[in-house]
Amino acid sequence: MIEKEILSDTDSVYNYKDGDTVLGYLEIRLVDGVIDIMNLFVNEENRKQGIATALMEEMFKKEKYSRIMLEVNENNIEALRLYNKLGFKEISLRDRYYGEDTAIIMEKVK
Repeated sequence: MIEKEILSDTDSVYNYKDGDTVLGYLEIRLVDGVIDIMNLFVNEENRKQGIATALMEEMFKKEKYSRIMLEVNENNIEALRLYNKLGFKEISLRDRYYGEDTAIIMEKVK
């Protein structure tokens, strides 16, 4: 089950739960029609079960947005696969954003 928790006028969290246990969450910030994905996390033992995809798809349905922005470590291959599958496109790079690693800036336009 996915529940949305409103944290402030701009910030929300989508929690993927099994009963009372949170298996993963998606934290977003929505300002002027642009969603910034602040964090997407799934417990290690619950990965590869479609939880991250379900969280993202729930956000796509529920939020009113013109575009979604995120940044991901160039070495996070699983996250890159997910974002590409969901229609995100690389728009920019930030060298050495994660220590020695580059951040890939991605966008999805509605």
